[in-house]
Amino acid sequence: MAFRYSERHREEYYSIGLTVLRGVIPASLLSDLRREADTAREIARREHGPQAQRLQPVYKYPELNHQPFRDFLALPQMRATVEGILGTEHTQSEIMGILFEPQEAAWATPWHRDWGYNVPGIDLDAFFAAALHKPQMFNQLNAALYDDHSLWVVPGSHNREDTAAERDTFGGRIPPPGPELPPEMSPEEKELTCLSYTRRMPGAVQVALGASDVAFYRAVGWHIGNYVPSTRRATLHDGFYGPDDHAWQANVPMTV
Repeated sequence: MAFRYSERHREEYYSIGLTVLRGVIPASLLSDLRREADTAREIARREHGPQAQRLQPVYKYPELNHQPFRDFLALPQMRATVEGILGTEHTQSEIMGILFEPQEAAWATPWHRDWGYNVPGIDLDAFFAAALHKPQMFNQLNAALYDDHSLWVVPGSHNREDTAAERDTFGGRIPPPGPELPPEMSPEEKELTCLSYTRRMPGAVQVALGASDVAFYRAVGWHIGNYVPSTRRATLHDGFYGPDDHAWQANVPMTV
């Protein structure tokens, strides 16, 4: 059954910080996007090596047909979701990326909050003021072209500051460092180390996406990507931005 936006998706987005849109991408478009993703994977590994995790923005590369990516963002039910949750002022971005599996060994990003803990020197008071009081800011999406279990989130963390348990988990180091993966580790040791690190975060929940599903979420909540080479991955990564997002991106508040 094709996806249809409902008020439930809005409620989940604002209460949990994430809603999953099941079966958004039609089969014909999924085929086109997979074909472009295969080319994009080759480009990413040629330019950045076998462990390349993404190619972004896709519009930078003339080897790719950009139309399927535009068609995805313009799908009527994607627009219905964006307008139902965020309003009519949020428009397509120009930073569409594709996320891939590593070719050689597992790895994971650190646990992080986008636009906060991944921006060195940012004014965190300003970040949390925006994150907590402007809920239409800082959205993000992962659209799975193949089944994807890489994303983990902490539900509800998008509208609060860090808890004592979260800070204590990583010895008070915020943002937390990523998992340690020395080169002498075997592939299996790296895989299990990344999984153990991912599970350490209190309240962490794995987001299971089927092919054509879209996770639409607030990027300021705790989240992580945990990747293994044994699972084929091609997941679109983008967002829809409104006036407050554009103003923030043009003048990110810094402490220095």
